[in-house]
Amino acid sequence: MSLQEAIMKKFLKPAVPYFAIGAVTLAALVACGGGGGGTPSFGGTGAAPDTGNVVAQNGNADAPDDGNPQAAPDSAASNNIDRSAQPMELPDTVWPKNYKLWFRPDAALKTFTGRGDVEIEVLKPVDAIVVAAHDLKFANGRTTLRKLSSPGEAIALIPTPQTRGDFVQLRLNDGQIAKGKYLLHMEWDGKIQFSDAEYCPPAEMIKNPLCSAATGVFKVGLSTPEGVSSDAIVTQGETNFARQWFPGWDEPAFRHTFEISAEVPGDWKTVSNGAQKSQTRLPDGYQLVSFEKTPSMPMYLTFFGGGKFDILEDSFKSPLDGKTMPLRWFTPPGRSTWATFAMEWTKVAMDYYYKYTGIPLPFDKFDTVAANDSYDNKPNTGFGGMENWGSIFEFADSVLTKPGDTPTLYSVTVVTHEVAHQWFGDLVTLDWWDNVWLNESFARWFERRTTIKFHPEYYSFSDYVLDKHSVIVADLKNTAVPVQRNLNDAGSFGFISPSIFVYNKGSHVLETIQNYIGEEAMQKGLQIYLKDYAYGNVTPSRLWSSLEKATDKKVSAIGDSLIRQTGVPLLTVDAQCAGDRTYVSITQESFPNQNQYPASTWTVPVTLAYGDAMAQRKTFVMDNNRTNLELPGCTAVLAGPTGQDYYVSNYSAASWSALLAQAQNFADNKPLLLNIERDAFRLLGVGRITQAQYDQIKGVLNLPTALLAKTQESQQKMAAVDAGAKEEYPHALRFQGSLKLRENLQR
Repeated sequence: MSLQEAIMKKFLKPAVPYFAIGAVTLAALVACGGGGGGTPSFGGTGAAPDTGNVVAQNGNADAPDDGNPQAAPDSAASNNIDRSAQPMELPDTVWPKNYKLWFRPDAALKTFTGRGDVEIEVLKPVDAIVVAAHDLKFANGRTTLRKLSSPGEAIALIPTPQTRGDFVQLRLNDGQIAKGKYLLHMEWDGKIQFSDAEYCPPAEMIKNPLCSAATGVFKVGLSTPEGVSSDAIVTQGETNFARQWFPGWDEPAFRHTFEISAEVPGDWKTVSNGAQKSQTRLPDGYQLVSFEKTPSMPMYLTFFGGGKFDILEDSFKSPLDGKTMPLRWFTPPGRSTWATFAMEWTKVAMDYYYKYTGIPLPFDKFDTVAANDSYDNKPNTGFGGMENWGSIFEFADSVLTKPGDTPTLYSVTVVTHEVAHQWFGDLVTLDWWDNVWLNESFARWFERRTTIKFHPEYYSFSDYVLDKHSVIVADLKNTAVPVQRNLNDAGSFGFISPSIFVYNKGSHVLETIQNYIGEEAMQKGLQIYLKDYAYGNVTPSRLWSSLEKATDKKVSAIGDSLIRQTGVPLLTVDAQCAGDRTYVSITQESFPNQNQYPASTWTVPVTLAYGDAMAQRKTFVMDNNRTNLELPGCTAVLAGPTGQDYYVSNYSAASWSALLAQAQNFADNKPLLLNIERDAFRLLGVGRITQAQYDQIKGVLNLPTALLAKTQESQQKMAAVDAGAKEEYPHALRFQGSLKLRENLQR
């Protein structure tokens, strides 16, 4: 039997995932088997060992400890679902289960010392254990291996850097490391980034605008309102920068638990993913702090923060079971009251996500760390917030609000964005970075929807329409890239740039799909998605499959065609009345563009509004260049009555006239009016309608002055970006090394 066959046989046993599901919310869900689709590949359908990933064999004692004891889901049908993913750069022959990490910064906060004990399983004899490490120096003679079956004997390993410097082989003096379960011990020294006031000098910034030292363990200067500064340290692991903190398995495919402890100055307050469980004063003035074991999660979500923080405390009551969870905002000294709005908004957002998903977070506490930076290195950090599981990190200057001041739109959206990630990105995690939109598009989609729901004074569906058209403009340029892009053409820094596609276009694809299947089916499908793949890895096909379980409508072809291609569909509607019927002909083409590899056809869900008062609806999927259909009565026809779907609509001259004659029927639907006007403006720009037609359309629609002002502001922002202005998003992702291109499979 081959290794692959043995692994697959191992994983075809029944398995019970351990996590909490809101029984009332999810009781009606249809539980089905399934996976990522496509042909199983080595490592993709069971490369992880039974004890180190998210499944447990027959619910036995080898089940991973996902934090607190949780109830098993009420459906057993999901037990056979494959939640694993295939590693891309690290071998799939060694899998970690639990990581005990300790580290201590020096007094000057320039370097640190670390050690780790990792429970691993070696699936077959190997020449070496390979770990990822960057700028870490292994302590001589301090890397050892112990068999769990006979831990008294320490086997010496020799750390040997590979040609690709971010990977280190841990070898025996001779021979192979046998199959089995081990405890791997490592010790190392590392560098604290930003140990100097300026890390990226101007010359380097010119060459690499995304130069950053906000990676691994880095220093910030906490500043009081009076300008008094004190040094603190925090960590940043995404995408693969945790390897600058400790050596390990930092690909999303590897999910395991972490027990973090640290020795830090005695006057510091500390925070990590898990709740702090102990604090011991040391003779040298330091303190030893340790934290509860985390749920099973990828290495890039680990977090530690320490410094002279102030803390704003509150609590959150779960709407699912009534349990109370402590909430804390860590702020620079003297600024805890500045987090008052952010704390209230955190509670509102968490209540929404608990109710929407039906799944509580697997933590005894929930923290957000907001650190400002007296060194003013924020322009070089490359991100504004990070969704570390159970301990979000934000830059305080962007998210805290001085008492008496009005919170900014960014301070509203970044909070709910990172909270959304606790489910979409943390509970379920992308399989590799070309699918990072599965993290970011969901967070952007939810941040917009929650803001519209709870803070419409900051953001509306009209703003969402304007954002869609900003995306459309970007999607027509020669710099456009697919939402799910291949990565071999991308440098190590800013590999999702321009990030408007991963964040914003992806969110509009999700909105288009919801408009097609309905809000109830979307919520139900996403609950299935989170339930089936909790503590595991997700792919587009796994998402589409989950949504299809919640509805009788097909989603896969729609989703793939929108995320895997650049450009925008242009639908042209010609509606002609004959007798008591309206005969509609719709053609599909690519909106005129400068795309390097333009698409010609998409699979597009189309909804038509027609009939008396334009109140009737007809929905279908268009997957070719022409569709003909009949509608009852003699009627005007409108494509896309929500204004949110990701395509541009044009009409024949007669159909434009008939549609405009019905404008009074949707005069109260400002987002729709705005979308019709913006579509017309796009069409005018490429000569598909005349200036006279556009003026007539704009005149009939009679947009309110406030919307016209927003339209002008949106156009100015797009023009500024064209002129080289910086796009602003929660964080621009970077990667240490060269991203590896994988086979273009339906994952």
